[in-house]
Amino acid sequence: MNFSRDNLRRCAALTVFLIAVVACGSSGSDGVTTTAVNGTVAGVGNLPDQVSTTPVDPASLTSAPIGSRPLTVGELSNGPRLLMIGDSIFAAVSRRFSNMACDRLVPLGWQVAVEAERGRFIDLGLRIVNKKLPQGFDAAVLFLGTNYGKKQDVYKEYLDKILDELAPRPVIILTATEYKPFIREVNTVIEEEVRTRDNLWLVDWREISKTPGVLWKDGIHPVDEGNVLLMDSIIEALGNAPGDVPGECLKVEFKDDAPLSNLLPVTTNVETTLVGSTSVVAASTSVPTSSTVAVATTTPPGTTLPPTTSTTTGP
Repeated sequence: MNFSRDNLRRCAALTVFLIAVVACGSSGSDGVTTTAVNGTVAGVGNLPDQVSTTPVDPASLTSAPIGSRPLTVGELSNGPRLLMIGDSIFAAVSRRFSNMACDRLVPLGWQVAVEAERGRFIDLGLRIVNKKLPQGFDAAVLFLGTNYGKKQDVYKEYLDKILDELAPRPVIILTATEYKPFIREVNTVIEEEVRTRDNLWLVDWREISKTPGVLWKDGIHPVDEGNVLLMDSIIEALGNAPGDVPGECLKVEFKDDAPLSNLLPVTTNVETTLVGSTSVVAASTSVPTSSTVAVATTTPPGTTLPPTTSTTTGP
């Protein structure tokens, strides 16, 4: 009887020792610590049945945002030719306006084509890629969503086609400033694309543009300082071009801006000076039907004009 009790005590002591050893060794010899997943906090609530202790390369996660991806676009690009696709916001930094895109990116070795037209919708992007990609481009920056027809399925269809054409090239895509609640539909589509495509980098202009002093009075278009911040944000994800070929500002083909006559009337009687024109026109006092029209006394040089009603065949 005493012998049995002694054996039981020894077994119990051995069991406690083994449990302690296993618990202390759960971090593994490679320094990877097991933690809870699926949104739970380690040590709180129910843990999953199996928790992996294998290190994961962030670059392999298609849901990883730009801030967690270890490489810049320039480190993954096969060459220095960069296609920038956009509407009036990118038109403002193109060579026919401020030329800020080329001024900032050419010294980094990029051969830049900024193809952007004022007042255009997502269908412009598909026309641009169909025209320009056969000319040979290695990477792209896409910013189309400010002009939105409130049809999320149509926007997604066009964006899917554009990104399919651009793949597998590395692409920087920007969210749009949410100047109206319906623009959230645009950003939802963009965020889903970033989660499901491993060649996309996200620049969250929606949040960046909340910085005081960045946007014009319309709450949409950047002022000069805003354009600097816009380019800074893109450059952070873009990095230097690969190779040692000199940068270049490439010829622009898409410059058919929506006509100014399509501008909807603004709410107050103001005078608006047009970019590239000496004429001054008086605005109507009628209430606008679109919030994308700026109310301003002047449109300063280098600042984009507000989006207008598209004259293209709608998506």
